[in-house]
Amino acid sequence: MTVRRVQRTDTLYHDMRDRLRARELTDLASPFYFEKDGTLQILIHQLKYDEITIAGVELGRQVAVAMATLWGEIPDATLVPVPLHAAKERERGYNQSVYIARGIQSLTGLPGSARLLRRRRNTPSQTHLNREERLANVQDAFELARDARVEGASFILVDDVITTGATIQECARVLKEHGAHRVYAASVALAAYAGDVDR
Repeated sequence: MTVRRVQRTDTLYHDMRDRLRARELTDLASPFYFEKDGTLQILIHQLKYDEITIAGVELGRQVAVAMATLWGEIPDATLVPVPLHAAKERERGYNQSVYIARGIQSLTGLPGSARLLRRRRNTPSQTHLNREERLANVQDAFELARDARVEGASFILVDDVITTGATIQECARVLKEHGAHRVYAASVALAAYAGDVDR
């Protein structure tokens, strides 16, 4: 089974990009579409739940290629993995987005900061929520680390799958409220359908 790649001319990519750019984000890059029961779902499941972290690094390299392809050039920015709540990270043992960021870093040389943002609320699963419900679910769920300085700097938020953009949007809002210059989003995949992803 093949994995469907994101093309610059795709309507789904443009719709999500425009939605995020209308809010807090400068641009969006994702190499693949996430489709339920597809090959990519298996890979991401292995990354998130089976400790196959090398999959995250390899997927991150694919993200780096997509960043260069979709953006034309890679901005001078710090990679920021979208954080898990501390309880969930303890339970899982790691944050999958950190490994995706490491893969991006291996090709781009960009710096990373895995502790710049923290998730202060352990939000319920968003699987069966629509966009408005997801936005409400993650509202005020993130905050800057106590000693973080972001004013005037640019950041690339890194996640595994973007479904409605609610989580990325909320993380970006926090960074921009504290003076970040530009905030980009980079994910392994965009959900072809909002109900496809277990979050």
